Amino acid sequence: MKHLLSIFIYLLSANSYSQDLISVATTMLNDKNYVEAKAAIDEAFEQPGISDNPRAWFMKARVYHEIFESKDPQLNKFKENPSELINTIVDSYNNTLSLTTRKSNLQVLAKNQIEILWANGINEGTRLFQAQKFNDAIDAFLVSKISKPTETRAFIFTALCAVYAGKYELAVENYLAAKDLDVLSKQAYDGLIIAKRNLRVSPEELLDVVEDARFNYPDHIPYVIEEVRTLIRIGKLEEAESVLNTAVKRNPSNMELVLRQADLFDIIFKTAYAEGRPERSESYFEQASMNYERFLANSPDNFTANYNYAVMINEQANRIYTRINLMSNEEYEIVGKETEEIGHDWTRKALPYMEKAWEVKQGDKKVQEALTVFYSRLKMDEKLIALNRN
Repeated sequence: MKHLLSIFIYLLSANSYSQDLISVATTMLNDKNYVEAKAAIDEAFEQPGISDNPRAWFMKARVYHEIFESKDPQLNKFKENPSELINTIVDSYNNTLSLTTRKSNLQVLAKNQIEILWANGINEGTRLFQAQKFNDAIDAFLVSKISKPTETRAFIFTALCAVYAGKYELAVENYLAAKDLDVLSKQAYDGLIIAKRNLRVSPEELLDVVEDARFNYPDHIPYVIEEVRTLIRIGKLEEAESVLNTAVKRNPSNMELVLRQADLFDIIFKTAYAEGRPERSESYFEQASMNYERFLANSPDNFTANYNYAVMINEQANRIYTRINLMSNEEYEIVGKETEEIGHDWTRKALPYMEKAWEVKQGDKKVQEALTVFYSRLKMDEKLIALNRN
């Protein structure tokens, strides 16, 4: 009985001492004596039973919070591990919440302080981002990430800063963390794709991201184009064609898709010929031609379309000239000149598109080299001389 009484008295005195330390910490905090306030609250948490005291947890959170916000260099020794300090603050506020009722004063105060901590991190991070201090902004957004880990904005902002700072792995980590919480916006998917590209991930890994973006935004044309581009890189031409065909059916007046489809048909035209499938090659040449001409009717000054269409037509000419080079002397005597004229006809068809590309982008070396070949084949000496003057 005496032993039990001694324990009871000890617990009463320990509890009283803890309350005294909390009061001391409160006084020191009000006086902005943060070192002494921290010493008092830390000692209070060495006492038994303190972990069930919401007032103690709130005071610990407030003391550590003020230390974190203070610019006093004497307090820097407590900030050597910012992440640990922020976690301590947030954990202390959360423990206050778990030990109080919904309408209690401490509950309201703790919730407000968490909101303030989160908002300050967002505001400071935004300010630093606008000042192009991306690494400092990342540190500021960490406060918001820890204080409200189920809120996506701090993760998205961190990822954006990481992209600008060239920290692509960090960007991916934060975009994926945000994705675990909610559907990413198109801007966030754009950033994730950029980060993955800069990390030089495999086309297959990039395709996973693009397909996920398309799943959430099926009619967003840039994702259609990105998926097609990636499928082409890994040689899945039929899959790329299927994606584009569906997109064109849904958006028949979208000229960008028409051009991408022309480019894909162009690739299949060349690939099929290399695979020994001439009929398939010719079929895709016709389809590509229709799309290039449709696009150019709408955008006649587009450099890429003019150049690519001219190159594709010239591929037909090159096939004829290759056939001529393989002829025997006897065969050339019989059909050589006639066959050569067919090649020249293809060159003549390609010429206006290549000339248009030169008009749009004079000085382009690839275009100049192509025109030099065209003019030489067709014996257009005056045009060749004028071109060489450039």
